[in-house]
Amino acid sequence: MLWDPPHLDAPFHPAASAPPCQLTEVLEKAGARATALLSNLQNFSAEEEIEFQTLDRAEAVLSLGSESFEYVVAFGPHGPPPAVQEYRKPIHGSSGDAAGIDIGLPEMAMIFLPVMQGDYEMECEGEGAWKSAPAWVVRFQQRKDRPVRTFAFRVGKEVHPEGLKGRAWIDAASGEILHMETGIMEGLVALHVRNWFLSIDYGPVQFQSSPVKVWLPQSVDGYYDFGLKRTIIYHTFSKFLLFSVQSRETLGKPKAP
Repeated sequence: MLWDPPHLDAPFHPAASAPPCQLTEVLEKAGARATALLSNLQNFSAEEEIEFQTLDRAEAVLSLGSESFEYVVAFGPHGPPPAVQEYRKPIHGSSGDAAGIDIGLPEMAMIFLPVMQGDYEMECEGEGAWKSAPAWVVRFQQRKDRPVRTFAFRVGKEVHPEGLKGRAWIDAASGEILHMETGIMEGLVALHVRNWFLSIDYGPVQFQSSPVKVWLPQSVDGYYDFGLKRTIIYHTFSKFLLFSVQSRETLGKPKAP
């Protein structure tokens, strides 16, 4: 496991022959897909595998391990932003020590809901590709004149909202988010958090008896810098169960985009 967080401030270089990007059109498609996700999805479960490692500043390993969980996500009607609850139940003899190590994974794509887009400065940096799929690369950053509604650190009863910045690779044809890299804009000295990053790969999950298809996180790499130590976390999701309004269905292995 290597400390290799996303380089959020590195310049992006689009293909020289790429057509100009129409930001309004790209955000309209992405907003429609995010809205459809909430309309078609009440909650889902998956089997989650977590690998984690904590290092000191000299890169010496302080702790490491792997655990498995039954992972359940429930989308609520409240908002904006919509209420999202995550639950982890240890399986396969896991201790559960890593159950609270990473939360907030499913709702990152909710940044592109039409009611949430205005919280961010967004810029289309050009056309790229993700796993050979043509994609528009959109840079986003929390606006200083808008409330921070997407992400917060919670310690006991204290909540510390924190603005996000990053990039999203949005499928040029469908508007689905293929990949997202994000992190906090500033460190939180009171919580000893210097940096926090996520790199998320999304993939299609298809109902067995319905045309509804949703794009959900398939793998997530997390990087957390606490000053005197750093933690790396790899998540992999499989064996999805999707709960629609009137049915519960077992899903097959997600297809690559």
